[in-house]
Amino acid sequence: MPTSSRPTHAELVSTGAELLSGRSLNSHARLLGARLGELGITLARDTTIPDDSTVIRETVAAAADRVDLIFISGGLGPTNDDVTRDAVAALLGRSIVTDAAALAAIRDRVTRAGRRMTAARGRQALVIEGATVWLNPVGAAPGECLEQDGKTYILLPGPPPELSAILDAHVMPWLRERCGGASALRERVLLLQGIGEGDIIPLFEAAGFPPDGITTAYCAGAGRVEVRLHPAPDISDTDLNAAADQAADLLTPYVYARERIELEALIGSHLAAVKQTLSVAESCTGGGIGQRLTDIPGSSAYFAGGLIVYSNEAKQTGCGVDPATLETAGAVSEAVVRQMATGVRSRFHTDYGLAVTGIAGPDGGTPEKPVGLVYIAVATPTNVVCQEYRFAGNRETIREQTVRAALMLLWKCVMDA
Repeated sequence: MPTSSRPTHAELVSTGAELLSGRSLNSHARLLGARLGELGITLARDTTIPDDSTVIRETVAAAADRVDLIFISGGLGPTNDDVTRDAVAALLGRSIVTDAAALAAIRDRVTRAGRRMTAARGRQALVIEGATVWLNPVGAAPGECLEQDGKTYILLPGPPPELSAILDAHVMPWLRERCGGASALRERVLLLQGIGEGDIIPLFEAAGFPPDGITTAYCAGAGRVEVRLHPAPDISDTDLNAAADQAADLLTPYVYARERIELEALIGSHLAAVKQTLSVAESCTGGGIGQRLTDIPGSSAYFAGGLIVYSNEAKQTGCGVDPATLETAGAVSEAVVRQMATGVRSRFHTDYGLAVTGIAGPDGGTPEKPVGLVYIAVATPTNVVCQEYRFAGNRETIREQTVRAALMLLWKCVMDA
């Protein structure tokens, strides 16, 4: 791929019956699209197909008719349904060979794990003739890169950690070298919590936003919206920044970041910087908040611990909730969540205590306390902040919205301190 013919668009072909059946979540497009965007390359299409040689050949050929850079993920493992390399080899008229370096790496990996080297494991060292082979830093099957007739085909293993590792270690450096001074796609991003797309658009329209030459795009998740601003080619970075500032002003109460970063990372960075600590008490989220907080490397510097207190007894023994309060107000109440927050803060001797209680469903709701009713409280060094929420959706959605709302309330509290 010479620099003069730098690709502007790419396609991804994701293979695997497990992706189509719903047994596995296909996160490849999200990762690949973000990484290619750093080079100004747009991921134009992601096509998910079964492990079928004919379908793979037809799909890859169709992608090559549209773009010059084609990624194919999955189907490079040791089993009989791993047919991707054979299908692509047949499409390109090439044979299959064993890569000595890949075979040695696999053998070493198997030996260090105390396992027996088998023919099936060795099959992962098979590659397409003439391919540039990229060894897998965290797995067995290597990545492969082939250039033919002005097209570039990159084969990557399906497991997300392996795909990500090869992408970072090999693919991105290789593309950067060939893309020369390519710059990232120009855009500005705002991350919002507590407002939906349907509420954002009227605010923008009333203010005459966006200005000429700027387009908006939205990506909504459970409790979060990402607003993206894209400029026309003749719009300067100064004008793009001004538009982002205007959007942020219009949405001030809901903006928590102007870059792609998760709330838990923002919270952790701030707590670490000011040398403050946090503990959590969770009922309806079942540990989801603690997991998100501890997903951040180095979180032990500020996260002391957490409690999952589902039962009334657990709320009493774990957080010191008054049995009389549970009796009169009920487990899902402002009075109880306030005591949970202060109790967990006291128990772990932290600066902040975060607590949630609610009804995630599908059962347990009443007319007075319906499914989706959630109370969240943050005990700070000076007071307790509590909010009531009424979320909609299934159990999973309500729990996710609760986690995000809890982190947002915590973020506001630590920033207001």
